[in-house]
Amino acid sequence: MILRIRTKDGTERLTVESSATLAALRQQIAGQFGIPVGEQVLCRSVQRGPVPAKGAAFMQAEEPQALSSLGIGAGEILFLDYQMERENQEKYVDKDPFVTLVKEGELRSQGKAQWTLTNFLDYRSTKEFVIEATPEPHAKYVCVDPSASQLFINFCLATGFGSKRIGYLYGRWVTSEAGEAGVEVHAIYEPRQQSTADEVVLDPDTAEEDRLDRLAGMLGLVRVGVILAHAAREFAFSVNEILLAARMHAEAVAADPAHGQYFVTMKARPVLEAEKDIEGVATMEAYQLTDQAVALCAREGAPAFSQSKSDCRVAKASKDCCFIIEKKETKKTTMEPFVARIFDIARPFKSPLGCGGFPVANRPTEVQNVGTMGLYLRRRSERKEPFLSTISDLHLLLFLGGNLLDMTVDMPVLCSKIAEGKADELDGFQMMINCYGGL
Repeated sequence: MILRIRTKDGTERLTVESSATLAALRQQIAGQFGIPVGEQVLCRSVQRGPVPAKGAAFMQAEEPQALSSLGIGAGEILFLDYQMERENQEKYVDKDPFVTLVKEGELRSQGKAQWTLTNFLDYRSTKEFVIEATPEPHAKYVCVDPSASQLFINFCLATGFGSKRIGYLYGRWVTSEAGEAGVEVHAIYEPRQQSTADEVVLDPDTAEEDRLDRLAGMLGLVRVGVILAHAAREFAFSVNEILLAARMHAEAVAADPAHGQYFVTMKARPVLEAEKDIEGVATMEAYQLTDQAVALCAREGAPAFSQSKSDCRVAKASKDCCFIIEKKETKKTTMEPFVARIFDIARPFKSPLGCGGFPVANRPTEVQNVGTMGLYLRRRSERKEPFLSTISDLHLLLFLGGNLLDMTVDMPVLCSKIAEGKADELDGFQMMINCYGGL
């Protein structure tokens, strides 16, 4: 495996055996770099912001241990201090992407026979992305219906957060009495997916999702965000998670430029042992991607960056691009500058759409059919629950729209009655749905 050794003379690469010990690494450094073992002060690297920083020095007791047991893998950066004077052994390779563009003729292919300095600087500015401090989010608060969030978290807890899980947030763009822009989340739809512990893998049912969007529109709802569930970890988002959320964010902006900017990205996760101030075993957080993150991910042709193969937290700029961090060009950055936290998520809110009781679509442990619908209706009837409350479930309505009610004729009428709360005008629908469920 290849390690990167950062010294006062620059960064150099060293190829070592994956089974090598720390002591063997020191001997190899002495042999290839000419630095005696006694002069070597070898330190770990820690990720503090966009670039790695020098961490704690390795201890004498760690010398016999294998590099893998010390958490050192391929591509790892180690810091090496020494007093002697020496010359960097790394052969210089020009990595300026713009030099490559000139050599490969891409600049000539832009359609200009001659380039002025202004032309070149304008073009270069489209390939350089200055990473600055994270701005404040556009949305200042998020209100989530408790039954919708609990339904999602309970399923994740039941599966032990064994794999990632994604859900689409349906609700409304709202403004508080103080004039703050925010988001109301009324329901969470879980698309068909084959996600693993490492990646979100969507297997979309286009017909169902089209029906969902039509149904949401009849209820006065739109997709206002996305939620991701994952196992316990120390960082907020991986690069691939940001790319997925940014694609959906960009779609929201394209559909409604005035409100799409408030699109939110939420996550559900287990509470870490060190988080003594958080009650319970799972928690939810709200974030918003920055405008720059959305623009870079929605860039024409392809996103401006991709996930590093060695670290899911690190973004690697595409071949023709680079990041500018603290006035220095770099090909890599972490995700922190691209995500703004929304802390206000505890405002009381109850959606008129109830969630809970009827099976949720696309869950491997739940089945939607006439039998489960009949059981759901029977239980609600035994509790003397009003039919308006019974039918006001997004998951049930989505099932009815695909199996019983016509999406063009019946469903618009039913949804209008639900949205307006006209319980006394649902008798015909109640009779039809109860008969279909075997009541």
